[in-house]
Amino acid sequence: MIKNYLSKKIFNSDLNFHKSGFLMIKQTNTIVLADIHLGKGTSLNKNCIQVPPYDIKETLKKLNDIVDEYSPSKIISLGDSFHDKFSILNMEKSDLNELKKITKRVNFFWINGNHDHDLIGKDKIGGFFFDSYKENNFYFRHIKTKKKTKNFEFSGHFHPKVSIKINNSRFFYKCFIVSKDFCILPSFGYYTGGMDIYSKDFKEIINDVADIIVLGKKKILLKKYKI
Repeated sequence: MIKNYLSKKIFNSDLNFHKSGFLMIKQTNTIVLADIHLGKGTSLNKNCIQVPPYDIKETLKKLNDIVDEYSPSKIISLGDSFHDKFSILNMEKSDLNELKKITKRVNFFWINGNHDHDLIGKDKIGGFFFDSYKENNFYFRHIKTKKKTKNFEFSGHFHPKVSIKINNSRFFYKCFIVSKDFCILPSFGYYTGGMDIYSKDFKEIINDVADIIVLGKKKILLKKYKI
């Protein structure tokens, strides 16, 4: 049976990096994910870019399945959980109710991102909102800080992806970037795209050895980042 996660020990904590694009900190039973972008489909359609408007329902189903399977004590969403400040107001009542059911089942920590920093209607969804959050030696924020730190930092924002060559063709896959003192998570939501980890922006961020955890269609792969 092919495992759907890859395990690493970081700061004496056991972390499982899952193919679905989230990670679990086993000792605290905490799930961490990033860049859900709830409401992006609605936003695109309002701006005359026609896409199927089912991303919210699919994402909520994905979240529910994760809660059902792993029974986390806490979920930390690392910002850009909503695509724009009107996303909650534009959600259907049934979707809002489904989201509230999730935030009642598990402690939900929302980190503010650049897309949803001025989010309207926070009181309608439950959970707790932070600009950043610290627990033990772990920091959780939306955008990776440029400062050196003795702690380990989890962030999102960049939607990392990597190209893999298969049978003389190249395909892009979402991935985690894991260094000695930080982890950048892939985007969890639909219609979120990604940034090539060998782009100029990433080269300015990754200036040391790093592991790339690739979320393939059938299995999860571990590769080294080559500077």
